[in-house]
Amino acid sequence: MKLHWLWILIFLNVTACASKQTVMVGDEPVTINYSKGHGKTFIHLHHNEQTALRAAEAVVQREGGSIISLEHRGGRNIVFYLQGTRHEFDPNRIFSDEGIRKTLSMFGPYSLKAHQEVQKLAQKIKAILPEGKIVAVHNNAGYSLKNYLSGNSLEQEAQAVHLVPSKYFRNFYLVTQIQDYLRLKSQGFNGVLQKKAATDDGSLSVYLAKNEYINVEAGFDQLAEQIKMLQHA
Repeated sequence: MKLHWLWILIFLNVTACASKQTVMVGDEPVTINYSKGHGKTFIHLHHNEQTALRAAEAVVQREGGSIISLEHRGGRNIVFYLQGTRHEFDPNRIFSDEGIRKTLSMFGPYSLKAHQEVQKLAQKIKAILPEGKIVAVHNNAGYSLKNYLSGNSLEQEAQAVHLVPSKYFRNFYLVTQIQDYLRLKSQGFNGVLQKKAATDDGSLSVYLAKNEYINVEAGFDQLAEQIKMLQHA
C-alpha cells in the first residue's frame, strides 16, 4: 500500500507543474513542454529521438525530476517557411548567433529575418533552463564516441576520451566538467570531456560549457542502457 501511494505522489509531482508554450518560428508552431519536479533536469531537443525521451520519462516517473522537450511537425530538424522561402535548422545548434547562422546556412538560405525567427525559440528555451546540472538526452546513428578518437572529425573538440572495449560505442556521455568525466569513467562508462575552447557550433554543450552539463548519448535501440545512464548522470 505504501508503495502504491509513493507512485501516486511521484506521478503528481511530475504532472502538477507541467506547462507548455508555443513559439511560432515562421509558420511552424514549436511547443516547449516543461514538466517541472524535484530532481535532475532533462532536456530533449530532437523530436525524432523518442527512445531518449522515453528513457527520461521512465527515470522521472521512478525518481522525480524535470523534462524540457520540443514538439513540432518535423523530425530531427525544424522546418519553417518565411515569405514563401523554406528554412531548416537543427534545434541543438541555436544557442549562439554563430550557431544559428551555421545551421540555417547548412540546410538552405540564410537571412537576418530567418535568424531572428530561430532566435525567438532559443531565447525561450534559455529562459526556462534552471540553475544547476542540465542533462541532455539524445539518440544517435551516424554520430558516436568514435568521432572523438584520434584521427577522426571531432578529435579537436575533446579534452579527453574514455572508451571501454566491452561497451557499445554509441552509448556515451559528453560532459563539460572534469569531475563528471572522472566519476563516470570510474563507474565504467564511455565518456568524452569537451574541450574548454570547443568550436562554437551553437550547441547546448558549448552554451553551457562553464556549467555542469551532461549529454547522455545512446543508440535508438538502447532504451534500458540509456535509462541506466540517466540514473548515473
